[in-house]
Amino acid sequence: MSSSSAARTNLTSNSVRLHRDEVLGEGAFRTAYAGTYIGGNRNSQEAVCKCFKSQYRGLESDFFESDFKVADRAIQYAEDWNGICDSDETILITRGDIHTIGGKKYLVEPMIRNFTKFTSNNGWIADDEGWRGEAMEAFTHYTYHRSGGNLLVCDLQGRHKHDRFNKSKSRFELTDVAVCSRRCSYGPTDLGEKGIDSFFNSHVCNQFCGIDGHWQRPKRTRQWFPKSSSTSMMRSSQAHLLNLNNRSTFQPGYGGILEEDSDSDY
Repeated sequence: MSSSSAARTNLTSNSVRLHRDEVLGEGAFRTAYAGTYIGGNRNSQEAVCKCFKSQYRGLESDFFESDFKVADRAIQYAEDWNGICDSDETILITRGDIHTIGGKKYLVEPMIRNFTKFTSNNGWIADDEGWRGEAMEAFTHYTYHRSGGNLLVCDLQGRHKHDRFNKSKSRFELTDVAVCSRRCSYGPTDLGEKGIDSFFNSHVCNQFCGIDGHWQRPKRTRQWFPKSSSTSMMRSSQAHLLNLNNRSTFQPGYGGILEEDSDSDY
């Protein structure tokens, strides 16, 4: 998927200089550092290098594996979306690579500065982003429809950027997206059927929904999680609670849910 037209990657740059003294952001589990690409197509461009804090280092293998799986699935749907939307609504999904620097593993990807959080994975949707926010909501709805109701791509954050060579062209560049699926198969940010339900409980169809025909959506929904702009994570041992047949709701402070403030706010 890294060769897809909807993928935003490190291109041929496979080396990066880490700037340990420049922390770009910090979440509950990870720290994001500035970096600079060395060589390749992105030579001298800014990079972001994300690593787990030492006490959470045991999470990194599973998280990195699911991160690539999520990115590849999102890229697939972004490519489909780009084929039906107007040019200023096209989407690129960031997909980084793992670099080992000083004995630590870092997820290295092209930097996005001054980014916006459009949606989370727990049903929260920004209400002040105008048509850009509507387009992002519609993309999530589209992924649900396109997957036959089996999943949706959510937790959308990034920027809407104008082409520096042609100001009449623009696109969305997104990073750290999540997938909520009926089988809970996309890692700790996959809130399963209840994540899907919570999105549609908040989502009101807009001008971008159904641009290529009627899109399906669940008929009856409810909000299962505390709404938060932070990304919610679920411990794997609690994944059975995410099935709609289980009527458990989740309140603030519930021990099975972890929240990660965005570590990409730079």
